[in-house]
Amino acid sequence: MPNYGRSGRCLTCKRRHVKCDEARPTCSPCRRLGLDCGGYFKDYAFRDENHRFPSAARWKTLKEQGAVVWGSAAAGEPSRSLLIGADVALPFFLVHYAGMGRSLVVARGFYEILIPVSTSQPCDSPLSLAVSAVALRIFLLWRHGDAVLVEAHFARYIQAVASVRAALERPEDRRSPATALAILALHLYESINAVYDARQAKPVHHHGALSLLPISALDSLDGLISTYVKGFVLHTEISSALRQKRPIHPNAYSYVNSMQTSSLVPGNISSTLDSIGASVAELQVDYVREMSQSSDPLLELQCRAWITEAGRVDGLLRAWARDVPDHWRPLRITSEQDFSPSITAYRSACDIYPSCQIATLWNLWRFHRLLLLKMTVGAIQRISTLPRDESTGDEQFVPTDMEGAIQAGSMQRLVDSICHSVPFYLGNRTKQSSLSDFTDPEILFPSYHSLTLGDSRIAAWHQDCGVAPLSKDEHHRHMVAYGAWHIMSPLSNLLTLFSDDHGGRCVARCLRPGQQEWISEQFLRVSTLIRLPAAGPLNGENGNSPSILSADRTAESLAKQVRKGAIFMSGP
Repeated sequence: MPNYGRSGRCLTCKRRHVKCDEARPTCSPCRRLGLDCGGYFKDYAFRDENHRFPSAARWKTLKEQGAVVWGSAAAGEPSRSLLIGADVALPFFLVHYAGMGRSLVVARGFYEILIPVSTSQPCDSPLSLAVSAVALRIFLLWRHGDAVLVEAHFARYIQAVASVRAALERPEDRRSPATALAILALHLYESINAVYDARQAKPVHHHGALSLLPISALDSLDGLISTYVKGFVLHTEISSALRQKRPIHPNAYSYVNSMQTSSLVPGNISSTLDSIGASVAELQVDYVREMSQSSDPLLELQCRAWITEAGRVDGLLRAWARDVPDHWRPLRITSEQDFSPSITAYRSACDIYPSCQIATLWNLWRFHRLLLLKMTVGAIQRISTLPRDESTGDEQFVPTDMEGAIQAGSMQRLVDSICHSVPFYLGNRTKQSSLSDFTDPEILFPSYHSLTLGDSRIAAWHQDCGVAPLSKDEHHRHMVAYGAWHIMSPLSNLLTLFSDDHGGRCVARCLRPGQQEWISEQFLRVSTLIRLPAAGPLNGENGNSPSILSADRTAESLAKQVRKGAIFMSGP
């Protein structure tokens, strides 16, 4: 029945707590300020009284849809109709992925500015549609097999692509950071689909973001936002170049090698690490290209140049580690006294960090150093195989047993540090992810909350940090959301590195017995948590071979499959 109520201001003026002349279709204050007038409530509303007279047919329909009905087996579970659509997926994505555990100090430039920029856009803007498509796609990962969500996220993706194409036709929109963010959101959508479709990711959106680098406005009112967007585009390009062992794109290279690079994101430690990572990528391209030309008479001189340059870049990485805030450094805790025995530790210990974001930054730093050490060892071994009468006669670079032991020990410590971060990301999770994980008290993660209140390490951390850390519930939720995703890339990178033809096997030989098998087991555990598709056969293997393979071979195949899908994603 109709329920007449009082008229009032438009929704925008109500939200701003200002007067409204109630003009229609849009009010004067909104027109004057250029705001999107939210319109008005109807003068009447309909009250649903159908629940008072339930029919047998309606009762049956509710049960088939999975809604909560009194006395049903599904009582206590949320209605299916309440858990589908962008109205639920979007806040879920923004809260758990773009908000919780994020900080501009360590920002890479996408998630951290997504909320303020996207909420300022109309609901039919390219960015709003692209973020909605990503939110629906990620929400589907937690509601696996939901056919309604499959159709919803793909339809929204098609709308977003059409909207972005239209925006790129307008010069003012091409310079807008919101348009660049929309392209990056589409790029994230494509990468997620590629990982779960077990295919190579398409570079179209990544290249689209790179093409906007020269024209993005840094001197506009959105200059700071554009700076962070550019920083994220550079980060993904450097990460992709390292994975593919290719040169950095010319548009990104001009920024990496300019004076502007050091101040591209002022005060941002992640941006500083990316600038060093660009040097690692350049050295890797030269190394891979020249090492394949074994007949080059100047190869020994080139190897010496690589060793010198690798030492210089490694010095920059060690200086970066010295400059990070003390409360960002990993804290080693032991399973006997600091966290639950249900958590699989590495050698009875675990490293904890203030957030998943900071832990991933450290793993990226470790991989940069591992690549440099791998190239150094490869160059030293190549020099040692050259006949001395064909060498230049300079004995300075002749490897010794002591030098080899130092390189091996450094690689072992770096791989150990990555392994010690695994329990921090995964906790005691072993089953496929579901929405109930966010509130499951049986799921535990080692963190500063694992320590007793009187522990001196907590007091020291608070003193260094200066701000309150995430609450225990917030830490639990943000680790459930992307803990497994953030360790997937480091573990897959390790497994592919061990089988690399350009010095990777040297890294594998430096590991202690059983360590590579432990890494394989943890990667397969991650694949279970995030429901990765089964791995295909390795190159040269028959697809009809027996299904029972070693964990190492299965993990290696799956890791290479994941690397193809995530080739343009951020991270190590």
